[in-house]
This record gives sequence, structure tokens and C-alpha cells, in this order.
Amino acid sequence: MFDGIGAIDRVYGIESPNEVRYGMGAASELAGFAEGFESALVVTDGDVVEAGAADPVFEALSELELSTFEDVHPEPKLRLAEDAAEAVREAEADLVVGVGGGSCMDTAKLAAVLADHDVPVREMLGMGNVPGEGRPTALVPTTAGTGSEVTHIGVFADSEDGDNKKVVYSEHLFADLAVVDPDLTRSLPPGVAAATGMDALSHAIEAYVSTLRTPFTDGLAREAIGLIGDSLREAVHQGAHNDRARYRMSLAATIAGQAFVNSGLGAVHALTYPLGIEYGIGHGRANAVLLPHVMRYNAPAEPARLAEVADLLGVERRAGESDLELARRGADAVAALNDDIGIPNRISELGDIDTDEFEGFAEVAFEHSKHNIDRNPRRMDRGDVIELFEAAY
Repeated sequence: MFDGIGAIDRVYGIESPNEVRYGMGAASELAGFAEGFESALVVTDGDVVEAGAADPVFEALSELELSTFEDVHPEPKLRLAEDAAEAVREAEADLVVGVGGGSCMDTAKLAAVLADHDVPVREMLGMGNVPGEGRPTALVPTTAGTGSEVTHIGVFADSEDGDNKKVVYSEHLFADLAVVDPDLTRSLPPGVAAATGMDALSHAIEAYVSTLRTPFTDGLAREAIGLIGDSLREAVHQGAHNDRARYRMSLAATIAGQAFVNSGLGAVHALTYPLGIEYGIGHGRANAVLLPHVMRYNAPAEPARLAEVADLLGVERRAGESDLELARRGADAVAALNDDIGIPNRISELGDIDTDEFEGFAEVAFEHSKHNIDRNPRRMDRGDVIELFEAAY
């Protein structure tokens, strides 16, 4: 087993939401948290409400004056957060509750701040530019993937900059309460369960090999990788009827989120950026396609850690096999997992993507996601990025 303990003469930091409640039926815990509040705005999307996934939240908050903002959609624009903030003010809500996938939770985080701070939203972009705390927030995921309930990050498309994704990082975006109730993922369609589950796996693997990893994030990442390798197939194919798989995937997604918010990510998240911008490919699906290719690229830089990833995914070491060889077979195992849950392993299968654009893709990755490239364990320049896109095509 790889020794993940870091240098004992270093001091490591941990960032986290104030409180996390986890387990089947945990949504009912909102009732106790909401005592003392008078009104709440639930930030969600119409599909979540229609599927009934938000019903336990509404029930838990039934003693409050309750309003909803149901206009959230995937890849939300900054303007949407402003609209949600206006809904908070109009409802005079003293509690903001984000219910849904990462887009809903990110929108709720930023809306809670914007509702109390008369600052142009674009001035909050980047690291540490949020002026202060917003209204109290509770975040409740209905997918098992993004980990947004435990991060201090909001990701939005900027319509004034060609819908390029912009990120807000601030301790003021951490939730007062994160509620992880695996029962709320029961209605997830298989394709969504697959994409969000692979998003969580990419978070865990990238956190484990990030240049900013810590002993704390190592433990979380290892556990998440093992849980996902054990349970994602069942969560996709039997999700509505397999409580064990849903439970383990919800746990994995949350602890993977807790890992990467403290360690950073890597090249997978940088290279998927242009696929989302240029072709509208969903974040989790794009991560899944690129993950095995980036793992193969990174294997020479982190053979021991990626060999352990393979072990955590159930790949047995062959007699005389080196760490590097096992690490590469770990990438093959991720590709096989994609096959099993209906996700392609080639960029060419994602749509009519022109290979002539790869040079431009590399520029976009470096312009908008260089921080992730910098945290990748194996250095890469623009030429390396282009070659990786070509290998993944």
C-alpha cells in the first residue's frame, strides 16, 4: 500500500462548510436547522421539483414562509445568480436553500451573497473577491457527483465574455449546512448518474495526484475512489432500487468534493473546459472521456499513486508488474468503467468536433484554467495539451 502520509514538518490547512449532515432521510434535519428562521427561498430547477426530489426539503421547511426560484439550468450564467438574489430580496428570505445539482447549489451560494452586498457580480470573480458573508445557506444535492455542497466555489458562464466559464472562490460561499441525503438521488436518470459519478471520480483521482495534495485530502480521495469503483455501475443500472449503491455514491461525491476543495484539481478539468464552452458538452461527461487519457499521460510522473488508484478500482497486480504498468492498467479500468455505464472514451464520439480546433482548445485551457494545469503532477505546455487531445480523439 502506498504511504500517503505527507511531510511531518509541514502544517496543513483544511477548509470546510460549517456543518455536514449525511444519511438516508437526512433532509428531515433541515427542520431543526431552520428553527429561528422565518422565511426561506429554495433555489432549484423545475426538473428537480417535477421529479419530486425536492419534496422532502419542502416538507422539512413547511413551518417557514417558503418561496422557490426554479429557473436554474445547467451551465448557469452570472445573470441567473443576480436574478436569484433579487428573488431572495423580494421574498425577504432570511435563509437560502440550494436543492439540485451543482448549478443549483452554486447559484444559491452566490445569490445569498449578492442579496446582501450591492456589488457588481463581476467584481466577485476570481479568488477572495467576495466582500463578506451573505444570508445563511443550506445546500442539498440531488445528484452524486459535483461535491458543490462542501465547496467554496461557484462556476458560471459569462455572457459578456462569449459564455466563457468564470469562477468565484471565497470562504463566504461555504454553506452553513450541507445536507447529503442519498434518497434524493433515487430519481436520477441513468445517464445523469453516470456523468455525475464520473465527475466525482475525476475529482478524487485528480485530488490524489495534485501538487497541492495533503495527508487529509489523500485519505478522502482514496476512500472516494474505492467507493466509486465498487458502486458506480450499480448506481447507474440499479439506482432506484439499490440503496447501498446510492448511499456509497453520495458519500463518495461529498468526500471527493471535500478532497478537491483542499487540494485543487488537474489537467482533466483544464482540458474539459473548451469542450464545454465550444460544444456544450456536459461537464461530467467530458471529464469521464478525458480522465483515462490524462491518467496515462500522468502515469510516468506519479506511478506509485496511480498504481494505488488501479488497486482501489479492483485491478490486481500481475507478477513482476511495475507501478507504471499497473498505473496504465488503472487508466484502462477507468475506460472500461465508462464503457459499462454508457459513456464514450473518445472525443470523436461526443459530437462533430473538428480536430483543427485543438490548438484553439489549448489556448482556452491555458487562458481560463491554467491553475488546474499548474496543479497537474506532470508538467504540460500547449503542445502537450494538443497531443493529449489528439490521443483522446
